[in-house]
Amino acid sequence: MKRWLQAYHARNGEIALFFRERSFAAVIRHALTILFPFVLLDVLLNWLNAAWLSPDGFYFQIFHLPVGNKIVMITGDLLSDLVIMLNVVISICAAYLVGYYYAEFFHLDKMTTGLASGAAYLILNYDYRSPDNLFLFDNFGLRGLFLAFLTGIIVGQIFRMKWITPPAMMDPMVTEDDRLFRRSQRMFLPLVLVVTLFVLLGWLVSLVTVRGPLGILNEGVASITLGKATTHVSAIIGSTLVSGLLMFIGVASPIAQPRLATYTTYAGANYQFAQAHHTSFGAPYPITLHTLYDIFGNIGGIGGMLALMIAIILVGIVHRERRLSMMGLLPTLSNVSGIGLVGIPMIFNSIYLLPMIFVPVFNMIVGAMLIKARIVPPAVYRIPWTTPGILQGYAGTGGDVAMLVVSVGLFIIDILLFIPFVKNENRLQTLLIKREERLREKTEARHETSKNS
Repeated sequence: MKRWLQAYHARNGEIALFFRERSFAAVIRHALTILFPFVLLDVLLNWLNAAWLSPDGFYFQIFHLPVGNKIVMITGDLLSDLVIMLNVVISICAAYLVGYYYAEFFHLDKMTTGLASGAAYLILNYDYRSPDNLFLFDNFGLRGLFLAFLTGIIVGQIFRMKWITPPAMMDPMVTEDDRLFRRSQRMFLPLVLVVTLFVLLGWLVSLVTVRGPLGILNEGVASITLGKATTHVSAIIGSTLVSGLLMFIGVASPIAQPRLATYTTYAGANYQFAQAHHTSFGAPYPITLHTLYDIFGNIGGIGGMLALMIAIILVGIVHRERRLSMMGLLPTLSNVSGIGLVGIPMIFNSIYLLPMIFVPVFNMIVGAMLIKARIVPPAVYRIPWTTPGILQGYAGTGGDVAMLVVSVGLFIIDILLFIPFVKNENRLQTLLIKREERLREKTEARHETSKNS
């Protein structure tokens, strides 16, 4: 077993290096690095608003903050507006940065490609069905990262087309203003193609759904993997596996859509049973998306993010990752996990792909077995989504101690499962540092040789 794990981690490190050397992965990694300060601000404001200032927030209810207090209400409304604005900025900047670095990688016009990418994302998410000329704000922010990546790469590909982008004219007898004007003229035709293409795409999508491109993806994946089988263990686990894979490329979990319906159907029947019998043992629907995915799948945070951060703090040697993990602990504890998703990052990081998928599934399998064996009751009470994952089972069962013990035990196991992968990340980072040092030494040696000659 030990030899197999060593071989897997060695192979995983090779795959991670392969990903790093791909143009699209390098472009996205650079974009996420520049984007991180905006994400950090967005996550912190969202955490303060959702967990502390919202009436259904976990800390709001724990500390019994005044519901009708004007200062709290005004501050909460202000933070909500700021989060919406930052979400728009994050998506447009993500598309811009991917287009910019893609153009830099292929020696294109960086500024124009980046601006065209940001504009294309905005055009793609215009609400063609709205009489108020609004945008699809649900598609902005961290949930729209994949769409922003894809937009930037598509725009970059369009600007790479030789037949549509005329070659630069070399004329030394012109001013700087003339050169800038000629450069902008060269970009006119590809810009027209970008605008036309994304207007057409946005309009065609609006004929299918009011939720935009991400709506098609989320609803489609949720329908295929889960459908109406929200009380079947295999369907819930399959949907969670797909969600983990999608989160790896920057797509928000598609099973959030049917979860809302779960609260009004199966969860309602479970809640009425618990109220009538003063226990949730024997509830008509012990296995639901809520009792399994929310309660057990998120014990270690979304995708095990909280468990990963603690594992990095315990055994990580990369200063950047350790600092980001410490910064992200409190928001991630309340299921606001953007700091780790973008900062570590988990997006396009194959080192953490397996545990990111396996940890929630492992927790849910254990949870399903314990519920069916009637060792722990199903969590039938609705709780704030910002409740820490480790406490969701305890709160959702009305204070069942066995559920709390199970949650703590699973959380510790989640941390232990992540530790070998953090150590593998340590080895990869050490290898990258040595590689960069050798490259720098070779560059300096070439400079010295050219000086002496």
